[in-house]
Amino acid sequence: MEEIVEVIGVEHLKTILSGLTPEDIVKPAFDNWMVGIKTGHTVLNLENGKVYGLGIELNQLPLADNIYIELFTIKSHEDPISEEEFFSKSEYEEFLEFSSDDPCEYIPDIITEFCELKDIDEYERKIGILAYNFEKNEQANYNMWESKILNKYYDAIHENHNPFQFSQSSM
Repeated sequence: MEEIVEVIGVEHLKTILSGLTPEDIVKPAFDNWMVGIKTGHTVLNLENGKVYGLGIELNQLPLADNIYIELFTIKSHEDPISEEEFFSKSEYEEFLEFSSDDPCEYIPDIITEFCELKDIDEYERKIGILAYNFEKNEQANYNMWESKILNKYYDAIHENHNPFQFSQSSM
């Protein structure tokens, strides 16, 4: 016997997508990401339309009981923001000076330490940079981004049948 699951419709999906800010999309993935340990995902549950974060460890299987599509991912092995990108030019020069003052070659939280010293909200800045990059790189052409998400939607609900497959070459 085949299980029947009711999912949100295309128009509901489009409404949800249009109501999301770049911050809404990147923050759940960032909150569930741990460098070297967990890949952070922002997913949209197709059964209830909720957007949430999901952290998946290496060799861990994703949730099989939920039908969802990924909106944004930060892989466990990548650092999505470089030091040069995180700091302004003058802050970066100060940071380099600050980090070279310490005799220890590697301090994992040296950026956090510098941010506390300079009263920089590290978390908010990282979310802002991720959101800016997402908007610039992924959502620069909103229609193409939406089409990519719709393709994932159709793949998730129709498994091997996707009559609405769009590609950049077909547009």
